[in-house]
Amino acid sequence: MTTTEPTLNNTADNYLAALDIGSNSFHFVLARSIDNHIQILHTEKYQARLADGLSKDKTLSLEAIERGVNILANLASATEHLTKDNFRAVATFTLREATNSQQFLKEAAKVFPFDIEIISGHEEARLIYQAVSNFTHSKNTRLVIDIGGGSTECIIGKDNEVSVLASLNMGCVSFTKQYFHDGFITDVTFKKAIKGAKREIDSIVKRFKKHPWQEVVGTSGTLKAIYKAINHNENIPQPVTLKQINELKKELIQCNTIKSIDIKGLKDNRIPVICAGVAIAIALMETLEIKEFSHCEYALREGVLFEQLDNSNETANTRNRTINSLMKRFNIDESYTDTAKEQALNIFDQVKAPWNINKNVYKELLRATMRLHEIGLDINPSGYHKHGAYILAHADLPGFNQEQQQALAWLVDGQRKKINDISNFQWYLLDPKKLEKLCIIVRLSILLTQQRHINESYTLLVEASEYTLTLFLDNEWLVEHPIVDTELFYEAEYLRGLGIELIIKS
Repeated sequence: MTTTEPTLNNTADNYLAALDIGSNSFHFVLARSIDNHIQILHTEKYQARLADGLSKDKTLSLEAIERGVNILANLASATEHLTKDNFRAVATFTLREATNSQQFLKEAAKVFPFDIEIISGHEEARLIYQAVSNFTHSKNTRLVIDIGGGSTECIIGKDNEVSVLASLNMGCVSFTKQYFHDGFITDVTFKKAIKGAKREIDSIVKRFKKHPWQEVVGTSGTLKAIYKAINHNENIPQPVTLKQINELKKELIQCNTIKSIDIKGLKDNRIPVICAGVAIAIALMETLEIKEFSHCEYALREGVLFEQLDNSNETANTRNRTINSLMKRFNIDESYTDTAKEQALNIFDQVKAPWNINKNVYKELLRATMRLHEIGLDINPSGYHKHGAYILAHADLPGFNQEQQQALAWLVDGQRKKINDISNFQWYLLDPKKLEKLCIIVRLSILLTQQRHINESYTLLVEASEYTLTLFLDNEWLVEHPIVDTELFYEAEYLRGLGIELIIKS
C-alpha cells in the first residue's frame, strides 16, 4: 500500500519518518511536523511474515532473514533523503524473541543505513496508544487493541495518559503456524485457537477489569481486515460486534481451506492469517466482555512519529518524564543527584573527544544514570546498586528501547565495587567499550560527591587518553576529604580492569 510520494527537499528540517518492523508486515510512513502536529505524506507496506520463520527454539530462519533484509534494501530509495535525526526504525515481537536477532541486524546493516531499535512489548503498546490518542480524540476512557503478527497489545487510557497496558504472546502469524498450519479450517480448529488465546488473555483479565472503559478501538492489520470485511457493504462503517465476528468465523469454516477463502472485503494478503486473527479477536471480546469495537487507521509507526516530535523537546520528552516519575516513586534525593549529575557532565565534556563518546545517546544515558543511580536505596541501603539495577532492568521505561534499558541497568549496577563483565550482554546499537567509559565517569562522579558537600565553586579538571584518565585535584581538598583520597586509591585498581590507568595530580 502506498500513497503519492512527495518531492523531498534535502534542506527541510520538519520531515519525520518511521519504520515498524513487525512480525507480519513492515510499515514505512513519512510525515512532516506542522505546528506540533503530524501530517502524513506517504506510506508503504511490505508483507514480511517474519514470525513465520521463527522456530520453536526461537531461531529466525535464514529465509525469513533474507525476506526482511530484501525489504529493507527496497526501502533505500524512500529513505535516501532522511537522516538519523528524523528517521526511526523499531522492531517488535519476532526480533524481540529471536535468539539470533543480531544476525538479522548485521545483515540489515549491509543494505540499510539506519539503526534498528528492538523495543519491548510494553513500549510497543505505549506507542500504539500514543498514535490512537493523538490522531483520534475522545473524552472517554478507551481500550485499544492491536493484534499483530506475533504479539497482541492491549492498552487502557484516557486522553494521552495510559492507565494499564499488556503485550500478549499471541499473533495472527504465530497462531496460524500453531493452529492452522495444515491449511484446513474446521470448527474444532477454531475452538482450539480460541481456547489457546483465552489462556493468554486470562493473565490480564483481573488487572484490566479494575480500569473500566467506555469504548474499544482496534488498530493495525488484523482488526482492520475484520472491520473491512464485516463493513464491506456499508456506506458508513459501523462498530463490529461479537455476533458479526462469529458470523465471519462461520463463513470461514464453510470455505474448508485457507486457499479456498473468498470473502468480500478481505484483501488477498490477509487471507493466510485471517482465521487466527478472527480466533484471537473472538477470545478477546469474550474474555474481556467487549460488546463492539471501532477501528483506527493509526498504530505503532504513527506513535513513533509522535515520539520523535515529543523528543525534540529535550527537557520535557518521554524519557525525562519516565525518569522524573521514577525519582518521585522511589524517593530519590534530587538535590544530591543533580550535584552528582553536573559533576558527571563536567567530566563527560572534557573526555568525550579523546574517548570518542560524542554521540548524544551516551550523554543522555549518563544523565539518566546519574539521576537514577540511588533508586535502590528505597529498597535497602545494603547493596543498593544491585537493587537499582534490578528495578531498571525489569521496570517499564517509556522512551527507552531494550538496549538503552539494559545499558542503564548495567551502569547503575557498576557505580560501585565490582564491575560486571559487559560482554555478558548483547550489544548492537551501543558500543560496550564506550559504555565502559561512561561507567568510569559514573563511578568517579559518585565517589567525588558522595559526602554531599562538595564545593560548588570548585571545577574539576581532567585529561584523558585512550588508556589513561588524569584527575587534577586540589591537595587541600583531598586533605579535607581523606575518605575520598583513600577510595581513589582503590578505585584505580577497579579501573585497571577496564584498561584505564587512573592518575591523580594535585
